[in-house]
Amino acid sequence: MDSGRNGPSEFNVIGTLKTWSIIPELHNIHVPTLLLNGRYDGASEKAVMPFFKNIPHVKWYTFSDSSHMPLWEERVKYMELVASFLLS
Repeated sequence: MDSGRNGPSEFNVIGTLKTWSIIPELHNIHVPTLLLNGRYDGASEKAVMPFFKNIPHVKWYTFSDSSHMPLWEERVKYMELVASFLLS
């Protein structure tokens, strides 16, 4: 990890990324987008909501029994959702 931009860890951000945000640019994403997070994920509803609100063609699913790894924690549902999204 480049500590100059972030800091000593993702939990102690002191570098140039501390005040950086992609949210003002999200409206420029013009491809279908799938947002996935888990109920117990660090990427909480509060963290994901700005992406959902600002990306024009977005679908969002929260896995009810997962943290940050629904690919492993709810594999069948994960594979079904991703396949459905890619085939739609």
